[in-house]
Amino acid sequence: MRLFTTEEMRAADRHAIEEVGIPGLVLMENAGIKSLITLEKILGGLKGKRFTIVCGKGNNGGDGLVIARHLFNNNVPVQVFIVAPPAEMSEEARHNCEILEKIGLEPVLLKSRRDIDRLRIAMEFSECVIDCVFGIGVKGDITGVAAEIVRAMNDTRACRVAIDVPSGLCATTGSLSDPCFNAQYTITMGAPKIGLFVFPGKRAAGEVWVADISLPEVSANSSDCQHFLLTAEMISSILPLRDDAMHKGNGGKVVLMAGSNEYPGAGIIASYGALRSGAGLVQLLLPDCLRGNLSCQVLPEVIVNYLPSHDGGFAIDAGQASEIAGHTGCLLVGPGWGRSNTRAESLKQLLKHWKNLAVVDADALNLISDHKLLKNAAGPLIITPHIGEMARLTGKAVDEIKDDQIGIARDFATKHKLTVVLKSAVTVIAEPGGKVYICSRPNSGMARGGSGDLLAGLICGLAASGIPSLHAALAGVFLFAEAGEIARNELGADAMTVSETASYLPAAFKKLRGNEPVNNS
Repeated sequence: MRLFTTEEMRAADRHAIEEVGIPGLVLMENAGIKSLITLEKILGGLKGKRFTIVCGKGNNGGDGLVIARHLFNNNVPVQVFIVAPPAEMSEEARHNCEILEKIGLEPVLLKSRRDIDRLRIAMEFSECVIDCVFGIGVKGDITGVAAEIVRAMNDTRACRVAIDVPSGLCATTGSLSDPCFNAQYTITMGAPKIGLFVFPGKRAAGEVWVADISLPEVSANSSDCQHFLLTAEMISSILPLRDDAMHKGNGGKVVLMAGSNEYPGAGIIASYGALRSGAGLVQLLLPDCLRGNLSCQVLPEVIVNYLPSHDGGFAIDAGQASEIAGHTGCLLVGPGWGRSNTRAESLKQLLKHWKNLAVVDADALNLISDHKLLKNAAGPLIITPHIGEMARLTGKAVDEIKDDQIGIARDFATKHKLTVVLKSAVTVIAEPGGKVYICSRPNSGMARGGSGDLLAGLICGLAASGIPSLHAALAGVFLFAEAGEIARNELGADAMTVSETASYLPAAFKKLRGNEPVNNS
């Protein structure tokens, strides 16, 4: 699913109006009607409910005026408040305001504290409050009377619905003004906007619904969209094909190099992800200091071998790296490694000799940032940093990464010609060509040590199947999120574990492949 920036959405609207010839009033009418239909679904019907709608002077306000008219025409109680006189409204909004007045629904102009008190009273007796004040037109913090209006709307006990985007939310970045309308539901017009799916905007948007306003596909395509939301339909279409006549060699081989004395279980967790990916062969390479010292049992399907170690972790020279590079398949390096100079040299040699795809995770990323090792990579890479690791890789502050996950991930992927999986509550995947994909499925139950190891093993296994590296990253992230959601639903976020999440990966695959068991009870 494409995600639009503010400018891309405006460009698509302009194209529809100026190039295709659809009048703006028609698009506004469609927006109001489709919003009303969506409201009916959200609220379980409109009859017997009271509405308060607050409208700004732009086209977002015009959408609200159309909604008000159709509610009024269907004998649904509605009160309308406007933040500017009709003379200051956009042409389409003013036209719809004049229609309201002619049919007997007089909007109340909010210009003083007394007017805002009147708004508070109206909301007190409403089941639903609809925000149509700013839409995608907000710039900077909301101030003055408008700020008081937004704060009053946030105080209501009624259901809070935003049309297009909540007032104060940047549709491009997800940043929030002070104040910002805190919606329980957002009905976004024509196409979803990026800011509704990344933090902090996601929290203010609530549950997002997309209303089709009959924006022509040619208009939507007039902008060179570079942002996409991961959906089940997208991921289902890129999963590796499986043939009943295939053998283990067709399934792909995964080589995992993980673990140390300090983190002996990291490789085992990564192997869970690789085994659940559908890979035909999973080989786990451990430092020989762990021989007989593993904290838990390796699953019997995993081929375990030991490599030389020093000071509690891997110690690989050029000859050994060359031997490892003779393996086929996809390599995972980094989980549980530690950050000594010996490990840095091991990673340097591996990157120089391994010419197939490698997934670089955890301590390998820290070693890259400490020792500038990225230039040594002979083969294609997928890197899987969390926010802190990305800060070290880029030399930027953690807050800078949080504020611009999309831009920073894209720049790094483009500059270094690799795939970036920037992990957070909302995960961003960037590819060298500049396209960015967003997995917006936050889950507090996944905020546990070992989650990254499981995800890295899953991505590595999918990549070993032969699908493109970008597809492996996208599918791995989405399957991981799907399994986490199933685990949370079954076990609860408080007590679910990473190992249990791995056990729900088969259910995630079945759901995406469309062959869930039918419940006939």
